[in-house]
Amino acid sequence: KKKRHHRHTPQQIQELEAVFKECPHPDEKQRSELISRLCLETRQVKFWFQNRRTQMKTQLERHENSILRQENDELRAENISIQDSMRNPICTNCGGPAIIGEIPLE
Repeated sequence: KKKRHHRHTPQQIQELEAVFKECPHPDEKQRSELISRLCLETRQVKFWFQNRRTQMKTQLERHENSILRQENDELRAENISIQDSMRNPICTNCGGPAIIGEIPLE
């Protein structure tokens, strides 16, 4: 027997989201209250919270990856800049081309 896929009403989702904001891991009592108030089955509430936590984790990971990617790009650009300056050293005293052995490593 195939079960029908159940979509929650906007009101149910709003209520679930409000509870999730307060507590992403509701206890048995909180779930029971939601079940009776929203006319849902135990499994529906349980799976909704499980899926929502997974969704939040995925969003957080994407955000963190985006930040890391940006930092990586900045470091890569800085590295290229340093490599370019090492290929074409300039004398700090006169501004002309420097001889590699005479450049301080600071």
